Amino acid sequence: MARRIAVVHDPRSFFPLDLRAGFGDAAEILWVLPDGRFDSIAERVVARFGPTVRIAPEDPGAAAAAVAAHAPQGIVTFVDDHLVLTAEIAARLGLPFHTVEVARTLQDKRLQRQALRQAGVPGPDFITLDPGLDPRAVADLTDGLSYPAVYKPARGSGSRGLLALSGPSDLIAAYEPASGAVVEAFLPDDSCGDPRFASYLSVESAVSAGQVSHLALTGRFPLAEPFRETGNFTPVPIGDDLRRELVALTDAAIAALGIRTAMLHTEIKLTPAGPMLIEVNGRLGGRPPYVLQRAANVNLFRMACAVAFGERCATAEFVPCHGVAYYRMLQAPCWAGRVSAVHGVGALTGPHVDSVALNRAPGAAVDWREGTDGKVLTISGWVPDHVTLAQVIDWIDRTVEFEFDPCPDGDGAPEPARVSVSDAIRQGT
Repeated sequence: MARRIAVVHDPRSFFPLDLRAGFGDAAEILWVLPDGRFDSIAERVVARFGPTVRIAPEDPGAAAAAVAAHAPQGIVTFVDDHLVLTAEIAARLGLPFHTVEVARTLQDKRLQRQALRQAGVPGPDFITLDPGLDPRAVADLTDGLSYPAVYKPARGSGSRGLLALSGPSDLIAAYEPASGAVVEAFLPDDSCGDPRFASYLSVESAVSAGQVSHLALTGRFPLAEPFRETGNFTPVPIGDDLRRELVALTDAAIAALGIRTAMLHTEIKLTPAGPMLIEVNGRLGGRPPYVLQRAANVNLFRMACAVAFGERCATAEFVPCHGVAYYRMLQAPCWAGRVSAVHGVGALTGPHVDSVALNRAPGAAVDWREGTDGKVLTISGWVPDHVTLAQVIDWIDRTVEFEFDPCPDGDGAPEPARVSVSDAIRQGT
């Protein structure tokens, strides 16, 4: 009989069918659904894939009791918003997970940045902003900040709320008194990198019983403005020296944050001054499981189960890949408010395309403030090498075109326009 794992779920997490398929016979899922996150339809969808239990996030003790009634042997979450809640439940049930203190540091970008700085981990200069500040206080705290800079809400993921700042007025306009924030110096790209790929990547790691295993490097394609992701690929074409630097930087970050049990997704920027730590996500990354499964037949979902059950998951550093797997996400320009037409999707066929999904059909609203999750089209596939990858991505970007209606309240938005994917990236703001 399969062991039971409690998944503290969220509508913005992996689709339940994908998790169920990914876990396979490694675990039976108990879906833990925090109040206020699921409507009745979403809850019924989740319930098709296993038993569910509702919990009140504001009462971790009652939540732990409700979960304990189902006797899970492990617990996990795949969204940053629930790290602390999951840690609270795990601590009460004696299950392997982040400690509550570690989870709080991971979930709050201000705390994480401060912990990394104290440990001397290379990263951007930054200033933290607490909630409830008035504009004058924001201006005083950030006096002397160099621009361009990046505004990040203290909590959140998927590029939501990330803004590019060109000066103090942008910062004052961006600041939300209801929540804290981090303002970071913008890290320049490494000019020696391949311009067809983004100058940042992620390290996918498993930490079990304090032992760290680095599984893969996941590359990125250039961002859509302001900071929305447009896809991932693995492996990453880098040399051994840089690979060792990335491992050392990730190890230093894990040690600085005191992480002992977790799947991790660590984002790193490649700059002229060397690799710089962007942030550590204390859970499995959103797209790496799919590209790594395709390129190396390694199942990160099953590994997440093993870590959650307290098993030791030591592996050789970086699993060998066969070819290159990719996951391409197409984003709307920032001025767009609605998709009016889509052209060329039917032509996305061939040996290097596995799947195509239209996420926003004609008539659907789009909003750049949804971050990466606001994607309009996703394409996944496999190619034999990185030269072919660049050619396939260029072909996708030239083949697909969208027509968008502008936001009704857009400031200086263009007339309804037909744009290619590359145009959408250039016209982000």
